[in-house]
Amino acid sequence: MVSPLKRQRDALLAKQLAGETPQAATVNTDSLHIKLVEFEEDRKGLKAFNAIADKVAHKRTVLIPKYKPLAEAYLAAGEQYQNPIFSSLIVWLFDTDDLDTAIDWCFKAIELDLPTPEFIKSDWPSFCARFVLEWAERNAERGHSVEPYFSQVFEKVCNDWRLHEERKARWFKFAGLHLLRDENGKPRATAVGDLDTLQKAKTLLTTADELYSKVGVGTQLSKIDMRINALTNGKNL
Repeated sequence: MVSPLKRQRDALLAKQLAGETPQAATVNTDSLHIKLVEFEEDRKGLKAFNAIADKVAHKRTVLIPKYKPLAEAYLAAGEQYQNPIFSSLIVWLFDTDDLDTAIDWCFKAIELDLPTPEFIKSDWPSFCARFVLEWAERNAERGHSVEPYFSQVFEKVCNDWRLHEERKARWFKFAGLHLLRDENGKPRATAVGDLDTLQKAKTLLTTADELYSKVGVGTQLSKIDMRINALTNGKNL
């Protein structure tokens, strides 16, 4: 059976052949063929690593530096065709937490209407939303900043991307709880003394509940209401 990556490679070669002079086409397609064959072998070579950390390190130190110039050249050329090197590098950049480039390139892939690699079973918005939210949850738990990446993607989640309701609800839940986090990174309404912040958190959590009722924000909404009442009445502060 012909692999999806080989089909992509053959399509790219055919595209390069179309409209070129024979001499130029021979040089370009030979070069492209070698790069794509080598890339496919390097991608398969990742299976030799048992530890995920070793696999990620190999992507970061070897494969991304090796193939990133090819992906950058693809973007600079302004072409719009399925490129397995570019699409795979987006995933690897997320894997290695290079979110600056990963998010930027992911947005470009969405703009160009490019498919995800065959080993990713979702579209780019769903993939990006899942990955960045999980990253934000880990960092928030440790008391680390989630910006600017959380806000970059949250803006897309709110306004542009059509995500499954449960996934979208989780984003609103995180945004609301993040406003309530104390110095230890734990969401705690009693740690917040600003009414505007509490109201914003309530709005976000209410939206999450409306999107997906099983998202689990009922207790926090009750605690926010209790805190707002306490601040308004000046009792039990």
